[in-house]
Amino acid sequence: MQQHPASLEAVTVDHEALAKQQASFDDLGYVLLPDALPRAKVEEILSVIDAIRPELENHPHRAPVEGGLNIRPVIDKHPIFMDLLMWPQTFAAVVHLLGHYNIQLQQSNLIEAYPSNERRLTGWHSDGGIPMIGVNGVRAFGSLKVAYFLSDLTHPNMGSLMVVPGSHRMHGPPPFPAGEHDPAGATEILAKAGDALVFQQGVWHAAAPNYSEQSRVALYYGYSYRVLRPVDYQSMPAELLADATGVERQLLGETVTHQGYYVPTEADVPLRSWYQENFGLQADRGELDRVADVGLETHRR
Repeated sequence: MQQHPASLEAVTVDHEALAKQQASFDDLGYVLLPDALPRAKVEEILSVIDAIRPELENHPHRAPVEGGLNIRPVIDKHPIFMDLLMWPQTFAAVVHLLGHYNIQLQQSNLIEAYPSNERRLTGWHSDGGIPMIGVNGVRAFGSLKVAYFLSDLTHPNMGSLMVVPGSHRMHGPPPFPAGEHDPAGATEILAKAGDALVFQQGVWHAAAPNYSEQSRVALYYGYSYRVLRPVDYQSMPAELLADATGVERQLLGETVTHQGYYVPTEADVPLRSWYQENFGLQADRGELDRVADVGLETHRR
């Protein structure tokens, strides 16, 4: 398989920018990263999609949706999709917002929304699976997605992503006014090709209608803690893993020890050293930090 340029050494860590992104992410549930992909990369990805389109349209991983093309996972369909696994302009935000090194690629998909006057491609929902894991009725934070827009979506009703700001903090779904297709407070993300939107799974979102004359093309890469199951794969193809670095193998769901997802050793999570260098390590395991403390001498009176 062709090598790809993903590298931790190329990842930009700007703590001032990350702090601002965190504030938006906490408040709105999402943050827009302008120009995450250069125009040349967007065009390269679109060229690959067009080249392998016949394969994608007939692939068993194509979801049965009307009015569009939805492929998941997509990361194993061509080496160019591996390029975005640790993309330099977005990966630091992914790691920082998740706040840990024991993370994985939980899902990846390509979505095209064809022009239509009759239907939107995806209705309103939040992510996170069934059952909903909540805290006091609010969906618990455990994953996020990076949406890479590959089409210019600078006007309403071009099929872009719609969101309800702050809905990740709501108890249940946002209210829908009588007779309306969209919930109260819904807004459409207007973006250029190459922009990326990072949003957490509790944010209610949908595809806007696409009344334009072009298809809306986007890639979605979802990341989560490794204690959660992947969404669209059980294990990645051996040929993909064969060319992967240690960190990439971690992100692609591989583990070294049999408890490596839940109580990882350093061998299970090679991302740990990079995380420590850039963000430090917090005591985050609670009672598990004391598992190795089995001596009794200091407890005797």
